[in-house]
Amino acid sequence: MNRPRIALTIAGSDPGGGAGLQADLTTFTRLGVHGATAVTAITVQDTRDVLDFDVLPTHRIVEQIEVTLADLPVAAIKIGMLGSAENVAAVARILAAHPHIPVVLDPVMVAGGGGELATEAVVDLTRERLLPLAIVVTPNTPEAARLSRHDDSRRWGETLRELGARNVLITGGHALTEAEARMKPLPPIVNTLHREDGHVRGFEMPRLPFSYHGSGCTLAAAITAFLARGRDLEPAVIEAQGFMIEAIAAGYAPGQGQHVPNRLCPQK
Repeated sequence: MNRPRIALTIAGSDPGGGAGLQADLTTFTRLGVHGATAVTAITVQDTRDVLDFDVLPTHRIVEQIEVTLADLPVAAIKIGMLGSAENVAAVARILAAHPHIPVVLDPVMVAGGGGELATEAVVDLTRERLLPLAIVVTPNTPEAARLSRHDDSRRWGETLRELGARNVLITGGHALTEAEARMKPLPPIVNTLHREDGHVRGFEMPRLPFSYHGSGCTLAAAITAFLARGRDLEPAVIEAQGFMIEAIAAGYAPGQGQHVPNRLCPQK
């Protein structure tokens, strides 16, 4: 029996299982990858919003990552919520010592319900220290604007590449304006991949009339899983989006708030 490839998620815990490392582990397992974890924060959240969170001490996060990398042949790493500038700096130091492992950076800054998850110090250090270490960065549109410091969406991908990001996938699943929400059919979700060779490619996904909790985590985790399985970047992005389309189409509302992607849905 072949052993599955291993992916490590460095992320916060969501008690409802909709986002964070729980979403990552479910995605890894569904896509045939063994999931390892380094817990960065304990959140108090539901499907509506993040109510509170506590960040773990930096030395505990470092110990989790280092013991995992020393023991397991990790084939890809996904980074989610880090919670503090000290944690960003520490994780960047570890990643720099393992340049052979591809890193997917999901720069978690705001919860789906609007709760803030990153201070300006965290954003600044993410921009300076983590962007250059990732094979791909997967911000949504508000995160791309905040990281790039640009209001002009046409400049986001270019600016993040100039800041050191090798590849940037800007995801378009943000909340609709009132005018967009009244459109029939709803405007599609457009994700845009800015590749390190300068090529820009757009991908359209159908938009459903719900807001989703954990969709960004799921997409970034799926990319990580396919990279761990040996895919090149663009094929990994394409396959991950295909998985997302199916997971969103089969999504459901487990609680009283947002829907979640059905990460357990059968793949076609």
